Amino acid sequence: MDTLGSYLLQMACWLAGFWLVYAAFLHNETFFKLNRWFLLSGLIASVLMPLFPVNYRVEASMLDFSAVNSMLSYSQASYINETKPLNYWMLAYFMGILFFVFRFLWQTFRLRRMRKQVDVEFSGSAKIFKLETDTAPFSFFRNIYVSKKLSGEAELKAVIAHEKVHIDERHWADLLLLEMVRALQWFNPLLILYRKAMLQNHEYLADTGTLQKGVSARTYKAILANQMLGMPVLQIANGFTLFNPIKRISMMNKNRTKPNKRMKLLWALPVAALIMFVFAEPVYVQANSASGYENVQGNTFTVKGKVIDENGNALHGTSVVVAGTHIGTLSDARGSFELTGVLPENEIVFSFVGYKSVKTKARKNIDVQLERETMIMRAVTEEVATPPPPVSIDFGEISSDLPEILGGKVGNSPLIILDGNEYRGKINDIEVNTIADISVLKDESATAAYGDKAKDGVIFITSKDKMISQDEEIFVIVEEMPSFVGGNAELNSFLAKATAGLKEKGSAVVQFTVMPNGSLSNIKVVSAPSVSLGKKAIEIIQSMPDWKPGKQRGKAVPVEVSINIDFQ
Repeated sequence: MDTLGSYLLQMACWLAGFWLVYAAFLHNETFFKLNRWFLLSGLIASVLMPLFPVNYRVEASMLDFSAVNSMLSYSQASYINETKPLNYWMLAYFMGILFFVFRFLWQTFRLRRMRKQVDVEFSGSAKIFKLETDTAPFSFFRNIYVSKKLSGEAELKAVIAHEKVHIDERHWADLLLLEMVRALQWFNPLLILYRKAMLQNHEYLADTGTLQKGVSARTYKAILANQMLGMPVLQIANGFTLFNPIKRISMMNKNRTKPNKRMKLLWALPVAALIMFVFAEPVYVQANSASGYENVQGNTFTVKGKVIDENGNALHGTSVVVAGTHIGTLSDARGSFELTGVLPENEIVFSFVGYKSVKTKARKNIDVQLERETMIMRAVTEEVATPPPPVSIDFGEISSDLPEILGGKVGNSPLIILDGNEYRGKINDIEVNTIADISVLKDESATAAYGDKAKDGVIFITSKDKMISQDEEIFVIVEEMPSFVGGNAELNSFLAKATAGLKEKGSAVVQFTVMPNGSLSNIKVVSAPSVSLGKKAIEIIQSMPDWKPGKQRGKAVPVEVSINIDFQ
């Protein structure tokens, strides 16, 4: 929706810019052909220019680039993990498009129905349909529609000459393009004024062409005045009496505009420059570090390309980094990127949160398709009761509350997991002041995750020194993403054992941080169909062994990871 909204906003700005220049400087001038192409250029620019945004380079230091990358990565994570409700604005917009398309088809159908059982004549390549109704003359494509009630041969000839100018100059093509833009911008009231300007200029062109064909100016103006009360039956057609005939007669009497006034068209240039400047997009480029790159610029080259997902959609904000260096950039809204200062022996790493990273040999043109890296668990069909949620414990009363929490069995020996590892000491030996978080897993869910040794329950303890500092940077995109020890096959095996057969079905997305030592922290549910499945998903992550940590430039760093668990 954001991309579509940006496109429509830019489209509206281009239309507004061209219309303002026309209304301020051109609408009273008599170079009608030039005005026609100017207005057509506005329609074409409004459709095409938003597709080719202007980019400007922003050189960032190593610290700045890391901040930009992390900030964008956070935005990516929020976008991917967000459960999106039905977008009613999007629905309303496309309903509006359907309305205008249907209206166009309905008007075309009405026109075809009008042509049945009427007299048809030919004038060159144009067909003339004489209607029984008292309808003002108009033309559409190469067909001219007139009423049989037109008085006099001279009046009929003048009307047909006028409509043939519309046909010969293909004004109908302008109207089709206008209708396409109007369907996309149906909510934009400026289109009413823009359409009026185009159609009025068409009439000026047709009036001029009719007089050039030898029709008497006095007779023509009289006929035009007589037809003032007529109305065209088709809104997308060129009508003989369309718009104020008095204004058209005034333009016919007006002296021709001097050629030097065509320079007024140049006012469109600063307007176009302003629009491109406002919507220009930054391309962040890592400034060369002191690692010696500045001394070998003669051997470097620029890498260009595009990053898409498995569906062919552009991945905006993909991290494109030269492996082992601080040189990098981000892909733009079209997925395109440009990376300078690359050596022939370099490798390029492409990373986007939620997708498998790709590393490839550097070359001048690289197009990359990233695949989603979702970890899916499918539960077996054995039905067991939904496990209870973890129970919070008052740190000061661990010993006294433990029997009650674990089911009232005094003398129990629960399994203790301290900072992700099995703890074989006594729980009372753990200093209370060092504990940051504690929770309990019991009954079938405990044994399903840890086997018989957890028959008396599992206590999860996270110490304060394992919690992430407020000032510590958490990555979501790194060159080497964290992974479950043993790979996805071991992960799927672990999940299958830990979640044997639930009644409730659905998918839950869990987010957590893999610390530099491989432990898991900051576990939270991003989305889940129910509270119980959300709690179950947290229990699964809490029971996991340490992961292989992620690395950025060879150093282990905390990395935020999201897993989609599919309970089926």
